[in-house]
Amino acid sequence: MITSHQVLAAALLVLGLHSPLQAAPSKEEGHAPDPEHARLVAARKVANELPDVLAAEQQSKSDRAMAHKALADYKIARKKSASSEEAYHKAFEAGLAKVDEGASAIQEKERAAFRERMLKARVAKKGGKKSGPKATEPEEEPAEPEEKTPALN
Repeated sequence: MITSHQVLAAALLVLGLHSPLQAAPSKEEGHAPDPEHARLVAARKVANELPDVLAAEQQSKSDRAMAHKALADYKIARKKSASSEEAYHKAFEAGLAKVDEGASAIQEKERAAFRERMLKARVAKKGGKKSGPKATEPEEEPAEPEEKTPALN
């Protein structure tokens, strides 16, 4: 998501106002000017104006814009794909019901059996407890044989 800071930074870059902001020294009270920092700021300014650096910056901006566009296109395509797949499934179910009314019940039964097999396979693979709805039900314990005490006469 694009924030207002990113929009402001992009506007400053487009207008060319970023150079004075980068080179502006901090003017805090009690802060002595640092000659090494001033040297670094000046070197950054000159380096940013080199033709190969400017070309690389423009290329990176272009690539970033293309990436954002591709991501937006991907999201749109994904939503469209999901909606068309959902429409297909609804049409298929309706067509199946027209061909054979009992087929949808058989299909649902097969789906339930498949889900159960997959749950069992997952449990077997993990070797742990089931995480399904049957895991919360207490299992019946085998009845223990009652001890018979001899009757006292």
